[in-house]
Amino acid sequence: MNIGYKIRKLREELGLSQLELSEKLNLNNRILSRIELNERSVRDDELVIFADFFDVSTDYLLGRTNVRNHPETFAAHTDEDMSDEAKAELENFKEFLKMKYGK
Repeated sequence: MNIGYKIRKLREELGLSQLELSEKLNLNNRILSRIELNERSVRDDELVIFADFFDVSTDYLLGRTNVRNHPETFAAHTDEDMSDEAKAELENFKEFLKMKYGK
């Protein structure tokens, strides 16, 4: 499955016309049409814009994986050396950040 096809399918899943999507992404409608028809390559900056808009990974759009999006890992650690109080405080802070930034 090529990138143009994936972009078209993702657009259709959201019920958007080419014109609507091009307006949302501030992209020329003719360029979007050519991308979907695989008549034009997607630039790196456009790839990121599409991935962010559709909430998929760039690897998914490029056909490197069938998984649309992997959960983001922002910190990795072991809890073995943390007290229960520190673990609870860390969880509270994580919830605070989710509420503050809407995730």
